[in-house]
Amino acid sequence: MYDNIIYDFDGTVADSYPYFTRALKLTLEHYGKEDTYESILANLKISVRHALRHYAFPDRAEAKKMMYDIYHRLALAEQGPVLGAAEALRYASQNGKKNFLYTHSDGFPRLLLEKWGLLDEFTFIIDSTFHFPAKPAPDALNYLCERFSLDRSRSLMVGDRDIDVLAGLNAGMHGCLFDDGHFYDSFDCEHTVRDMHELIGII
Repeated sequence: MYDNIIYDFDGTVADSYPYFTRALKLTLEHYGKEDTYESILANLKISVRHALRHYAFPDRAEAKKMMYDIYHRLALAEQGPVLGAAEALRYASQNGKKNFLYTHSDGFPRLLLEKWGLLDEFTFIIDSTFHFPAKPAPDALNYLCERFSLDRSRSLMVGDRDIDVLAGLNAGMHGCLFDDGHFYDSFDCEHTVRDMHELIGII
């Protein structure tokens, strides 16, 4: 059905949120703040920027650096891909489809993908070093379409947040929401999956 699949990274390909949540919880404790795991996760699912604002750190930049330093250590030691993501990526590659990655992160995802043996499954990766406007702006996806002559009608943007899907729609693509935690039950989406294995039946 689709020739080109563009993935978000954190929470879609990478099982990042348990580690982001632990990292932010430890950062909160460092500043003498407390919140439940579930509440921290819910704030992070909106965005990291939102979560850092929500907790009103006295020095937001310092808190962000501390959180990411902790996250990077945890991720390199323990984090793996989202269950089913590797299978979906390999299925696409083996069936002549192209996988792309579009993340707001820096180069860290490449380290994890290489560690997991998944880096070569991607035709191209767009990260923060490209300095495109953030999702849901379509600029990065428009760039992919132009650079690789992608047929937008046969391209699918896959992500775990509404802004991922909206970026795809704004670029004239189709969208698939991966929402295993039911964070976006009220979000109307063409495709919704609760398990990344289900993506194989869509692509």
